Amino acid sequence: MKTIAAISTPQAPGGIAMIRMTGENSIQIADQIFAAFNGIKVTEMRGYTCAYGTISDSGERVDDVVLTLFRAPHSYTGEDTVEITCHGGIYLTNLILHILLRHGAEPAPPGEFTKRAFLNGKLSLSQAEAVMDVIEADGRTALRQANLAKDGRLAKQMRDVSDALTGILSALAYWLDDAEEFPPELEQSRLSAQIREIRDKLNAMTAHYQDGLILRAGIRTVLLGLPNAGKSSVMNRLCGMNRSIVTDIAGTTRDVVTEHVKIGDYTLILSDTAGIRETANVIETIGIEQAMHELECGDLVIYVIDASVGITEDDYTMMQKCRGRKLLVLWNKTDLDAADPPALDCPVICCSALLDEHLSGFDAALRELFPQAEIGQPVAMNERQFALLSESQQHLDHAISLLEDGAEPDFLSVDLELAAKRLSEIEGKDVTQATIDGVFSRFCVGK
Repeated sequence: MKTIAAISTPQAPGGIAMIRMTGENSIQIADQIFAAFNGIKVTEMRGYTCAYGTISDSGERVDDVVLTLFRAPHSYTGEDTVEITCHGGIYLTNLILHILLRHGAEPAPPGEFTKRAFLNGKLSLSQAEAVMDVIEADGRTALRQANLAKDGRLAKQMRDVSDALTGILSALAYWLDDAEEFPPELEQSRLSAQIREIRDKLNAMTAHYQDGLILRAGIRTVLLGLPNAGKSSVMNRLCGMNRSIVTDIAGTTRDVVTEHVKIGDYTLILSDTAGIRETANVIETIGIEQAMHELECGDLVIYVIDASVGITEDDYTMMQKCRGRKLLVLWNKTDLDAADPPALDCPVICCSALLDEHLSGFDAALRELFPQAEIGQPVAMNERQFALLSESQQHLDHAISLLEDGAEPDFLSVDLELAAKRLSEIEGKDVTQATIDGVFSRFCVGK
């Protein structure tokens, strides 16, 4: 493969930056431009060692750097790899990259280093996908799940399930070759139990996928309520700054105000909306229409009620419109002469958005509404994996249905083979080049 190079740290000023190069000529290219202070040449360095020295360009000193060498096959990509850590100036970092390119390296496309790790058998496809999940994780739970996949727990689960399916298919093949001897593992109740056990393992990997996807991408959250319920005060409290205008005048909020808010392991893409009411004001009417549009697109509705007024018929009407969305009620303004909250079929938090610094109870309510998969249980991390797992489950369900209808075991072979094939695709076996390119297209340059 061609020798490639890229900057692997963010393009911003910093204390240090790192340029990565991999491929069959990476050691020779590095040897042309790097001189170690101890006199050792890059070609003489052992793998997993560093050298302190200078990068030069046409005899001119560019920077003092630390060069780290990883020799094939014991490197991230499985190829000879050189990492150059330099001072973190944008111009300086790009200059060193350009020097490498002038000496024979080529610019690395997005994800090319991890793609080579996959192609060279250093990572399965699910492990490769998890690399970006680790980079993009913005909470401890997301990071733990990504690390489980990157460490190969998902791949091991796939192998275990695939091995179980292969065992059944092998027994079927043996029976079909010698129909006079019926393998005991193909007895109906035993076979059905085996297939159900496999299907249940797949169910566990997909059970919390949608919630997990929402948690990783952010929960699209809509603040709704009647005018003067205190939505903008809630918005400002959650954001930790005055993001929305707060007054005692009903209808102050006209436009949709959106911010990203972090609460524990949860990220809310939080939108403050206009108070819902009948109005003749054209601009306010547009704001209310926007609020209803946000409701249609939301994953979660935080419905704010003025506790000093109590719940009204209009509140009940609005909450009915929230059906199909996860609902959290804030019983706000409890610092005033407040009524007790009603019993509702959703979490209710009593608070004062003006006085409660942390709006206690929010994290617990979010955990109730968006339960997370048990840490330690590998789960589908993206739509590709979820779709393949779902297809495999469908084939297993059909095989179980055939058994229940009294079908002979050989009628199950097509469904079992297709289920096994879908699982193998999760780990990158028998996948098309288009699939591989699609997986790595979301990676950043340098990784």
